[in-house]
Amino acid sequence: MPLGTSPLHHSDRQATPLLPLLVTAAAVVCALAYRPSPCAADGVPLAPSVTEAQSAPVVSPDGRGAAIVSYKTSASRAGAVHVGPDGVADQRLTFSPLTLPFELEPAQPLRAQASGDSAVLFVADLAQAGGPAVTRLRDQGVPVAGQPVSLAMPLRRPAIVPGANGRTLLIAMDADATSFWTLRIAVLAADGLLESAVELPSTRQFFYGDVIAACSDGAGGILAAMPYYDAAVTGSKDVGIFRYAADGSRPWGDTVRPLAIAARDQVDVQVVPDGVGGMLIAWTDPRVIANSNDIYAHRVDSFGQRNEDFGFYGTPICSAPGVQSQPRMIGDGTGGAWIVWYDQRASLDGDLRFSHLLGDGTLAAGFTNQGSVLCDAPGVQREAAIAGDGAGGLFVVWRDERSGDADVYAQHIAANGSPAAGWDANGRAVVVAAGAQDQPAIASVRAGRAVVAWRDARAGAATRIYTSALVDAATTAVPPAPASSVRLSAERAMHGAAVVRVTLPTASNATLELLDVTGRRLVSTRLQGPLSGERVSLGDALLPGLYFARLRSADATAHARLTVTR
Repeated sequence: MPLGTSPLHHSDRQATPLLPLLVTAAAVVCALAYRPSPCAADGVPLAPSVTEAQSAPVVSPDGRGAAIVSYKTSASRAGAVHVGPDGVADQRLTFSPLTLPFELEPAQPLRAQASGDSAVLFVADLAQAGGPAVTRLRDQGVPVAGQPVSLAMPLRRPAIVPGANGRTLLIAMDADATSFWTLRIAVLAADGLLESAVELPSTRQFFYGDVIAACSDGAGGILAAMPYYDAAVTGSKDVGIFRYAADGSRPWGDTVRPLAIAARDQVDVQVVPDGVGGMLIAWTDPRVIANSNDIYAHRVDSFGQRNEDFGFYGTPICSAPGVQSQPRMIGDGTGGAWIVWYDQRASLDGDLRFSHLLGDGTLAAGFTNQGSVLCDAPGVQREAAIAGDGAGGLFVVWRDERSGDADVYAQHIAANGSPAAGWDANGRAVVVAAGAQDQPAIASVRAGRAVVAWRDARAGAATRIYTSALVDAATTAVPPAPASSVRLSAERAMHGAAVVRVTLPTASNATLELLDVTGRRLVSTRLQGPLSGERVSLGDALLPGLYFARLRSADATAHARLTVTR
């Protein structure tokens, strides 16, 4: 979801008429060799013309290296187009805006997700009990057999989570006057039909305007986090967590478990899986009143237990003076996460900053609790959306008003936390056409390649959805570890033993740990360098299964995977 969505603005710049064929050809050239150039700032409209304003684009990877772009219109209808890895419509799936079997809220983001490369899943914002809540549509808007799906319970503003074996899981928290404080979960089978649904009355008080954040638990279930009102302790909103397993059980209980309890309202919750059954959570936190709003984070394992390295009620990612808010987060592929936020410490206009949080609760080398500048160009930068680059880094797109009205800019941050080679410090333009361009959305479709979509007003009041691609093939490979970094490798683990080899080139201290598949720390030992491939035992009476070793020094972290056999 973009940061700080705001009303559309228009400028006095004049659009340059271009034939559709020339626009398409230019976009293809730009997508295949993305670099600062006039053609890189255009994009391609999804449709040749529009009769009603389009907005709220959603980019969903199709699982085959391309994407489906969905959107809604001012008449509360929805459309979708399949685009190739170059961001250009390829006609594999397309349908013009049509009326869904349920109502869409104008101010809400579109709840849509690609269902493979041949269908799109749309979810209602406010499904009523007994009414349609979900529909899957194929090419030309033809419903999949058995669609739409109705539920016996209401479902209000749910989060969508991909499940195992093609299943889809929906989770929502309800705070309406008739079903106060209720969690609801629905599971759809791979064929799109309803598999199960459950309502769980909650002792936690939810607020209608708050958003539930959810992700996969890696085993076919849901991990979720959300604000709730804590009348008994703080008299304000705190952060709670919940898990729904693939078998329908609730391992953390039938109600939300408190995670972060602090003064004033903790909101804007985001989650990503940690890769070992737990999740990382980030949120906006005003607990230190002198700092206004800060960004905090936490990590919990598959048992819902706090990771002690993050502090009991979370660790500050950014505690700078001024307002930091609206975090956006994506996993880094090694148990940590990248976090981007809207930062108003320098001015009310706001800039974008970011940080790299490691899975052990520390910030990656080069980052501090002040955050690093992503873009501090003149004017407003907001509505950030992020996607991984397939190599441990990330792509970021955002609304940017450095030129006077809204354009869309992008940045590629490499795994080392610096802009990728050839990318300017304040990003590069994706589109700088006449009128305003905003509501950017992005999804990674291949290593080093992402599809971007946005709302575009270059043609006047009837806004259209445009698309493009970010391609950076030269910087997708993670650079080899420098000679000064730590190294960790696992030997073959047999008969309950776990043995690793450790390289620690400098005369420094390091911590070697053994984690189980849930992320729980089983063994921790201190090592003193220099070491060069030294053999270290982490236990000789372990149960068979999957484990992870982690080696942490002052400036680097290394991981290794171990499978223990009998």
